[in-house]
Amino acid sequence: METVSISIASIGRPSLADTLHSLSRLPKTEDLKLDVLIADDSRDGAATRLVESLDLNGLPVTCLPVASGNISHARNALLDAAESDWIVFVDDDEWVEPDWLARMFAAQRDFQADVVIGPVLPAYPPDTPAWLVRANPLYKDWGHRGKRLDTGRGGNTLVRMRLIRELALRFDPAYGITGGEDTVFFAEAASRGAVIVATDDAIIREHVPPERLSPTIILRRAIRAGQSYGILQQTHLPSAAARLLFLLDAAAKTGLAAFLSLMFRPIDRARHFRMRQKLARNLGKLRSAFDLPLPEVYKKPDRG
Repeated sequence: METVSISIASIGRPSLADTLHSLSRLPKTEDLKLDVLIADDSRDGAATRLVESLDLNGLPVTCLPVASGNISHARNALLDAAESDWIVFVDDDEWVEPDWLARMFAAQRDFQADVVIGPVLPAYPPDTPAWLVRANPLYKDWGHRGKRLDTGRGGNTLVRMRLIRELALRFDPAYGITGGEDTVFFAEAASRGAVIVATDDAIIREHVPPERLSPTIILRRAIRAGQSYGILQQTHLPSAAARLLFLLDAAAKTGLAAFLSLMFRPIDRARHFRMRQKLARNLGKLRSAFDLPLPEVYKKPDRG
């Protein structure tokens, strides 16, 4: 029997209840023993109080007081507490499908992976404009089942704990306010030999609050994602020439995205916005060459 710790960093958002109820409904098997770890990153114990109010059908849940206002510290607390063979990162605004975990492990076995990244499908509010739903700006396609990846993310992610222990991997607190800590973490794992693969059938869904649909916030997140990725490339590419080629490629993609954005603007609002996202991501890659600060995504007041 293998042991699995499903790990959640939370400030006690109400959506955590949906996350935990969906986990409590996962089929029980003789092959896996599950427990849930919650890093309570609120200042007042909000996540712990919410957990204590729920009937979770015997699901074992442990709450860890963190109150750091830094998601890297919260995730490191989860790593420290996990005594299992595997850790699975789930966000507190997500809920899982009944066959989700079985499909994650099926992909892990089929591709002998150390890390498996599954899809997170946004559930947009009912009054979201149709063009924005069609643009689907909050969905990232990590690729087909078995696609090899050179980084990952901290939601819907299965990770071998032996890998984390042997490589002494940690989430960098320097990215714990801006975001990008998961990109750096998994890129480091990949650079040191971890096998990271995508799977497209182990589905998690996420609540999308209206405030996340602000175009300004979406584009800021795109810049941050591009800049985080660019910083990694600038660090790990083997030569100055390779780094220059990376930046020239980003510049070319920036120009193409700007052109396509203008072209689609009068005829297709959804495609116009997708091109603006691509433009923002590639601008972020270019920002990485100038040591500019990452745009903040996780604001300190919001994590308390």
